[in-house]
Amino acid sequence: MLHRLHLLGFSAFERSTLASCVRLAATRFPGYVEVANIADADFLVADAEAPQALAAVLACERLADTVFVGRHAPEGAAAWMPRPLDALLLLRELDAIVALRATTLAPAAVATAWPPGVISTWPPETAAVAQVLPAPGEQALIVDDSEVASCYLARRLRRLGLPSVGARTSGEALERLARQRFEFVFVDVELGEHSELDGLALCRQLRRQPAPGAREAVLVLVSAHHGEVDRVRGALAGADAYLGKPLDDGELTRLVSRPPRAAAPAARH
Repeated sequence: MLHRLHLLGFSAFERSTLASCVRLAATRFPGYVEVANIADADFLVADAEAPQALAAVLACERLADTVFVGRHAPEGAAAWMPRPLDALLLLRELDAIVALRATTLAPAAVATAWPPGVISTWPPETAAVAQVLPAPGEQALIVDDSEVASCYLARRLRRLGLPSVGARTSGEALERLARQRFEFVFVDVELGEHSELDGLALCRQLRRQPAPGAREAVLVLVSAHHGEVDRVRGALAGADAYLGKPLDDGELTRLVSRPPRAAAPAARH
C-alpha cells in the first residue's frame, strides 16, 4: 500500500532531496508517493518556518496529518523533526505514524495483514506498535470542485479507515474511474463551470455506461440542497445515497460501514 505525501514549503534543494527520498520509498513497506494536491494526500510534510505552509495546513485542518520540519511545530501536529533535513529520519517518523494509526482503525477497516515478514524489516520502534497493518483495499473517489470541501470529506473518511483521492471535474473523475476501481464515489451535485457534467448528469452516465472503476462502486451524491425533491432527483439519477451539507458524521459512518449494496428491486406491475 502506498501512502500519499504532499510537500509544503521548503527550498528547492530540500524539496528535491525529499522528492528523491519519496521516489525511492515507493518500493518499500510502508511505501510512499508524492502527490500534487493536499486533498489527495494521506500525510503532509511541511516547512515549519514557512508561514504559507502552516497557513495551508491550518486551512485544511490537517495538523494531525502533518510532519513539520524546522525549529518547532504547532500543538497537535503528527510529528516534528529538526533541521538539518534527514530524509531517512522522516521516513521513520512516517512509518511510526502509519503503524500507530493501524492499531486504531475500526475492525471492519482492517481486513488482512500486510505481507508476511514485512514488520520484521521495520525499525524496532515502529514494529513495536505495528500489531496489524491495513492491507490494500477499499478506496473512495471524491468529485468536488472545492478543495476545502474535498479536504473536509477526505479527512472524515480517513478517520473511518477509508482512504480517498480527489477529482475536480467530471472529466477528471471519468479518467480516474477508467483506470482504477473505487468502493465509493462521492459526487458533489454542483461541479462548477469547468465540468462538462454536473453531479446528477455524471451519476446518470455512470449508471448507463459505468466506467470500469465504478461498476461495483456505491454512488453518493453530496449537496447543500437536500430537501425531499433533491433526494428524489438523486435517486432518479441512480445514486445509492444522498448526503446533505454540512455532513452528518453519524450518517456518513453508517453509510461507509453498511453501504447500500443492493437496493430492493422495484415492484413490477
